[in-house]
Amino acid sequence: MTEFALGFPNLEVSTAFTNSLLDIFVSQESKFPLKKNLARSLRRGDMEEFKAAIHALFAAIPYHNYTGNDIARYEGFYASVIFAWLSSVPLQLVVEDCINKGRIDMSVETDDFIYLIEFKVDMLEEKALVQIKAKGYAEKYQAKGKKIVLIGIGFSSTEKNVTELVWKTV
Repeated sequence: MTEFALGFPNLEVSTAFTNSLLDIFVSQESKFPLKKNLARSLRRGDMEEFKAAIHALFAAIPYHNYTGNDIARYEGFYASVIFAWLSSVPLQLVVEDCINKGRIDMSVETDDFIYLIEFKVDMLEEKALVQIKAKGYAEKYQAKGKKIVLIGIGFSSTEKNVTELVWKTV
């Protein structure tokens, strides 16, 4: 009987092989707990879990990413981080979703829910949610027959994290 020993020429090839096996045998969600919490919260419509997951995401960004620049003052920074994060989960995602009265910062669709998200930095409480309602963002999606959740997310440029996440199901 002939036997073979599998070897790897370097660490990069070994890591790629291991990751390939993980992709085949282990679900993506169980490899990355934060990603698992995100996916689960959106599938279930659990906004408290979603809020906790977003807070944990921004808390994990090293402080030196903010030094020497004023990136924490810009809504686009926070929106881009959340976009990249949500893109890692199989969801229907639209950024700057145009409607007849403006643009929804982000819309996310699951099998049962449609989430319409507005981001604000250093704004008064619930301003994002007020904007979603005032501009009728949900009207575009009402015919789909899914639960629509309006989400206003407020960030603080000094805290560099979520300071407000309010929602309303319509």
